[in-house]
Amino acid sequence: MDDLVELGRTAGAYGFHGWVRIVPFESGEVLEKTRNWVLLDMRGTKTAIKLLGVQRHGTGLIAKWEGCETKEEADLLRAKICVSRSEFPDAGKDAVWAVDIIGSLVRNKEGVELGTVQDIGSNGAQDLLVISYQKDDGHTGQFMIPNIKDVYVFDIDVDTHTVLVDWQAEWR
Repeated sequence: MDDLVELGRTAGAYGFHGWVRIVPFESGEVLEKTRNWVLLDMRGTKTAIKLLGVQRHGTGLIAKWEGCETKEEADLLRAKICVSRSEFPDAGKDAVWAVDIIGSLVRNKEGVELGTVQDIGSNGAQDLLVISYQKDDGHTGQFMIPNIKDVYVFDIDVDTHTVLVDWQAEWR
């Protein structure tokens, strides 16, 4: 359980039979496709659960697991939902999971180090790489690069934790 990734949180009961509302931090795709969830409560206690069912509900999910049988039990749950990184499904052709590139070094085609990937955002049209940087004069900041393959982003290497982009250093 050392490679747990936080993917969502509980949000109260759904109905009367122990179903729980889940607010995913991202799309919820990993939560829908995996069955080995771990609850992480506010005290840091990790509890593996036996998931009985999960389904999309509006912009979130609802889930049912063994040991949560009533509305009252579901309402009392306050926990993050985690999944072991080793349980993630394959991201697909030319795709990576965000968790695999957070912290990656970003270089442009000229070899200039632009910063590190801090987060993945969105502008509604596409994902954005949120890059944090520090210049030689000590100035720090963030900028975003649209994650558009072969336009701005040319290579994401999860093994070396590097991202190659077509982006000028002065644009940050």
